Amino acid sequence: MTERVPEFALLVGVFLGLSAVVSGVVLTGELFRSLLSGVVVCYPFAAFGVVRSDNPTEALSPRLVTVFGAVLGVVMLLVALFERPDDILSGVVASLVVALPPAAYATHFGADVNPLSPGQTLAVTAAVGATFLASAPLFGTLNAVVGLLVGLPGALYADARGLRLTHRQRRLSIVAGVLAGVAVAWLSIVMRLPLAPTTATAAALILAPSLFVAITREE
Repeated sequence: MTERVPEFALLVGVFLGLSAVVSGVVLTGELFRSLLSGVVVCYPFAAFGVVRSDNPTEALSPRLVTVFGAVLGVVMLLVALFERPDDILSGVVASLVVALPPAAYATHFGADVNPLSPGQTLAVTAAVGATFLASAPLFGTLNAVVGLLVGLPGALYADARGLRLTHRQRRLSIVAGVLAGVAVAWLSIVMRLPLAPTTATAAALILAPSLFVAITREE
């Protein structure tokens, strides 16, 4: 019985997730929140199954999981564009939230579907993340969230694919993040920028390097 626990957990997660989607659509008539709720319900069970399984790739092909995550992310974005065209960033955040866990699974288990090299991936995600962070004080807190959700996974992917930072570079990245966060906070006071977006931007700049170092720390 215990040998089937991982697969059973996955099936339970899928069943509960679909139930949440159907119930949400029936009760509220809104697909966006219902889909997001279904993912939030399903993913923890899937994660439990992956962690407890000796070889999860037998049941979950990394490439298929990558495709699933990409399709689900696109669907979330399209639904958001249809149901809330004035709040596109919410759709972007939701799309990243549902697509990143499958991408992390696929990366961990060796699904090499990214045409870019680790260095190119890091450069692109860092540039996109920095753009969203820079625009957050002017356009809202969600920009900072998107910047963090793009930049940090890009760095983690590059590290997983062999682009490792030295110990000195890791320490310097943390220092740079703190200095950048403090600079943003100071500018927000001087220029009287909105408090919430600038605080989120400063927090993202400080947290991203620290989280990266903590997650990729080698014992």
